[in-house]
Amino acid sequence: MLVAVCMLASSNLQGQQAERVLAPGVLTTVPPAIEEGETYSTPADLIEISKARAHLQWTPNFTPATRTLFERSLRVPLRRNVWGLELTFKPFRMVNVDVPQASGKMQRKTIWYMVYRVRYLGEEVHVEPQADTIGDGDPRYTRFSNIRKDAQFRYFIPYFTLRSHLQQKEYLDRLIPSAVDEIAEIEKVPGRLLNSVEMANTKIPKEDAESGKGVWGVVAWEDVDPRTNFFSLYIQGLTNAYRYQDTADNPQVGDPIAAGRVIELKTLQLNFYRPGDTIELTKDAIFYGLPNAVPRPEIVYTIESGDNLKSLAKRFLSDESRALEIYQLNRDVLSTPNKLPEGTLIRFPRNNQERYNDLDPVILHTAKTGETLDSIAQAHGIQVIDLQRVNADYIPAGEEPGAGELVMIPVNLNRLNRPNNPQKDIYKIYTLRQVAIMRLYGMNKFSKNQWIYTSTNSPVFRSAENPDTTEAQPITK
Repeated sequence: MLVAVCMLASSNLQGQQAERVLAPGVLTTVPPAIEEGETYSTPADLIEISKARAHLQWTPNFTPATRTLFERSLRVPLRRNVWGLELTFKPFRMVNVDVPQASGKMQRKTIWYMVYRVRYLGEEVHVEPQADTIGDGDPRYTRFSNIRKDAQFRYFIPYFTLRSHLQQKEYLDRLIPSAVDEIAEIEKVPGRLLNSVEMANTKIPKEDAESGKGVWGVVAWEDVDPRTNFFSLYIQGLTNAYRYQDTADNPQVGDPIAAGRVIELKTLQLNFYRPGDTIELTKDAIFYGLPNAVPRPEIVYTIESGDNLKSLAKRFLSDESRALEIYQLNRDVLSTPNKLPEGTLIRFPRNNQERYNDLDPVILHTAKTGETLDSIAQAHGIQVIDLQRVNADYIPAGEEPGAGELVMIPVNLNRLNRPNNPQKDIYKIYTLRQVAIMRLYGMNKFSKNQWIYTSTNSPVFRSAENPDTTEAQPITK
């Protein structure tokens, strides 16, 4: 009898600690984005030598001046090996827990948290000198090639920053031991949940993509502004890729190495939004991605065998009587309403006939140095006044777009040429509302995440206390 009771208790304990079987789609995985171009920096001036050590410039008597250290420092490519980690995360959530205070008392707080997993799958990009007979082994003529290589393990030094876009506030993750046990009970992930400090001291072993279990962690925040509706999570440490820019105009002899050089780390930006409720925060659902409850300017469809306009009108517009509208919108590719060539790309009229100014369709153009609204309008065959109208909120009257600035180009859907591949850039049509959301998140396209380069210290952006100086770092494509 005693043995049976012990066996029952053991069975219950195992049931409580059992791993939760997750439904498809619960986990979101962002693979490591390792690019070979990240293994080197464009040949540039080493200012530590060319400017701060200008006395090294001299003219040799019997060899070319280009052989001197000073001349060779003017065009130097810096090379490095690049590795990356895979990130998998569960939905962003909130939980109410008792948090101990400095006074010794407990305070009930709403904790924002995200459970994640990191795996090291190898496939690093390494730079190695290539055997070459040019120059009889002279190092000046060494060629380099990028090869895939693995290590036994890597470390993940996590650095999480949560940014509320409308409130322009930023929060670093907090170590909240009292919340970890409760979160672990809710999430039931395999293995132990590590906080950021424990994660930084844990080896991430090389694993197989099919069977690797990875290392699980949790990141949490407290005292987040309850008005936070549109926010992003910035994660550093998933890769060692970086870029640099020299900002010192006149470095002096004796300056520290790399003085006047800004280092930016490759950072993953994950976007989220929530309905917002300052009363019952834990009742809210937090969604991954950008809010996209806006109808696209049009529906695009490729005609298949057996299609007819009535069935398509019922399928996409819920009204067979609108079949003639489909034909009228596509008369440039449909000769008659009864002949639908298989494989033809057609469009459908909007399901909502009400007019909204912020649903006007546009495409995006990145302004180049020297471009003006007039030159952009001419290049796209539109009127300057139309270009000024859709960009009025971002380009003040009388001013021109700066280099790298996104300019919205209004398009007429009825006159838009259909490309063979709808995924081409020319066909990436957005609404004014979607562009406003993209600008809010600092995105270069309507996506759930992107890789950007940000500064090495906190916060990711400049001081959020002064909105006038809060600017996003440059976005990479």
